[in-house]
Amino acid sequence: MSVAVVHRYYHSGNHDHLYTANAGEIGTTTPGQTGNHGYAYESSSFTIFTHHHHGLLPVYRYWHPGHHDHFYTANHTEIGAVNPGQTGNHGYTCEGILGYISPHEFPGSVPIYRYYHEGNHDHFYTTNAGEIGTITPGQTGTHGYKFESIIGYAYPHEHHINTVHRYYHEGHHDHFYTANPEEIGTTTPGAVGNHGYKHESAAFHIFTHHHGGLVPMYRYYHEGNHDHFYTTNAGEIGTTTPGQTGHHGYKFESIVGYVSPSEFFGSIPIYRYYHEGNHDHFYTSNAGEIGTTTPGHTGNHGYKFESIAGYVPHH
Repeated sequence: MSVAVVHRYYHSGNHDHLYTANAGEIGTTTPGQTGNHGYAYESSSFTIFTHHHHGLLPVYRYWHPGHHDHFYTANHTEIGAVNPGQTGNHGYTCEGILGYISPHEFPGSVPIYRYYHEGNHDHFYTTNAGEIGTITPGQTGTHGYKFESIIGYAYPHEHHINTVHRYYHEGHHDHFYTANPEEIGTTTPGAVGNHGYKHESAAFHIFTHHHGGLVPMYRYYHEGNHDHFYTTNAGEIGTTTPGQTGHHGYKFESIVGYVSPSEFFGSIPIYRYYHEGNHDHFYTSNAGEIGTTTPGHTGNHGYKFESIAGYVPHH
């Protein structure tokens, strides 16, 4: 699912905050620099979905020419106009859709807080409640802004996703997954890199930072079986100390990234399989590769389905 960073600008003359996922509108993302229409760049604010998906709501953008105020809401009844150019309640004209957010929390999400400065007729939005200092409805905080509501939930501005690459060692019958392709030294399908591992494909995408609702995916290695093993349940092996060997002879190596233990908007599952003959764990987001998601059932190439390892963004 596609996402985009929403940038925050401020017009000191009009006392107006502008939020847009199209940095070209103002023409700068350099903090403190003033671009088109007199708006100075302040910061990246949050990350928004660019397309509609089941369960998401559009965030409408409005403009009040008299107050010089941009207003954003996921509740279209507040203004009552959803067509660009149409003027609705309180004199606000619809300018379009900023993007899409969730009305509920989801793994990795943060709330978007809405404030209003009555004297300046300025609406202000942030995921950092500390900027204003209150999330009590009706209470006025720093800089004269009064908290109004949470408009919805989105990814934070530092939302980062890495590609996890899949490699295979024919001699060891071992599948290896890493978000750091420099470990093997190639991302060319079919090319053999370091340690005899051949690149097969980009397997899936993973969160690079921990956020609420996410859990780490731990990486282990069994030297005797030449098997890399990945799990979000540290109790399976019993250690997360680098270099330490835990249950079943698996030694902890590192954290690959972060995944969700439950489904979320635009997510896909990571299926976990095991080949008993080769002592090889295999992970894929494409269940068709093995042909089964029935626990204990053996599918293509001798791989038996074990479980869903977690959920990751579909990028």
